[in-house]
Amino acid sequence: MMEKTAYWKKNDLSLLFLLSIFMNGFETGGYQAALLYVGQEFDLSIGQQGLLAAVQLFATMIAPLLLGPLADKIGKKIMLVFFTAARTLSAAIILLATNSLIFALGIFVLGFACSIVQYVAIAGMQDAYPQTRNARMGYITAMFALGAVIAPLVVGASLDTPWGWRGFFVLSALIFLLLTIGLAKADFSPREETTPEELAQNDGRMYFKGVALLCAIMFIYVGVENGFCFFLNSFMADTIHSGRGYLALSLFWLAMIPSRFLCGCFAQYRSRLIYIAPLGAAIMLALLTCLTQEILVFAAVFVFGFFCGAVYPNVLTYVADFAGGRTATVTAAITVATGIGATVISASFGFLHEHFGFTGAFLILAALLALDILIAVMVPRLKK
Repeated sequence: MMEKTAYWKKNDLSLLFLLSIFMNGFETGGYQAALLYVGQEFDLSIGQQGLLAAVQLFATMIAPLLLGPLADKIGKKIMLVFFTAARTLSAAIILLATNSLIFALGIFVLGFACSIVQYVAIAGMQDAYPQTRNARMGYITAMFALGAVIAPLVVGASLDTPWGWRGFFVLSALIFLLLTIGLAKADFSPREETTPEELAQNDGRMYFKGVALLCAIMFIYVGVENGFCFFLNSFMADTIHSGRGYLALSLFWLAMIPSRFLCGCFAQYRSRLIYIAPLGAAIMLALLTCLTQEILVFAAVFVFGFFCGAVYPNVLTYVADFAGGRTATVTAAITVATGIGATVISASFGFLHEHFGFTGAFLILAALLALDILIAVMVPRLKK
């Protein structure tokens, strides 16, 4: 039996994982907010700014595709320390950038490193806390949303400093440096005793059917989420005649924070929550197409974000069930699926809008979420 440890000694590693994921959300939200000012400095068109955004998305997608199983082979600590240090390097490249090509290089390194950190930190949390991992999945995913909400405020504040938008990346570089040191000094040994059931699962044999279902859920969900968020501002302007689409987008992300924390608190109900989340999201997205008043749209978007926020943490609670001990490999596969879904479905939205308008396009996205419900119902029924 493991000796009972003090709260800090038990949760120090968890704090490092939470901060790592928070910084992923922080970088995502901050980069989105800073892109306009980066474009102004380098005299970029909207299309060129879109290419800069695509650089990060491409790096995020290929990173786990290239290095997915590596963390299970060489160790999660090595991966986290190396790629957190790479995030510090990426911030330095961005800060020294004198043109858009150098900036793009920095963003590529940042996106690649953040993607690796994302899945390795989640897998590390699962391995270090086998008894409470399901609850911790809600907390760790909530940290991403929290970072994405806070970052635009930091970007806004940095504009009043002598560094301008670069002030955001100065702060990021300092945090990454401290986080690298903390991870390098940390002991990555499990903080909780492994149960007999967990030992039986950690036999190295992955349950591919279960992993495929988890990947399918996230492929659809993240694709719908990106398609919705990317065009929400245009929907508000064209259909609701509102210039406050940015506020609706903030409400969407804000709603995810309490949703994901609640998923952690009620992790024992994961077998129901995994399909209730896409069900609620599909209903709210379909309802959104019937609304014409701005205040009602704001409310619907918030509730839609609340249900969307619950999808990811509930999917992650089933990773260890199907991974056979190869948690980093499975989490990497899910990360790849999210990147492909974001790219494919977001790219398809323009075609859908051209033929069916915003109402028809959003209804098709709602139908895709309904397909997610059918897939999610099968997950708890699988037995290894």
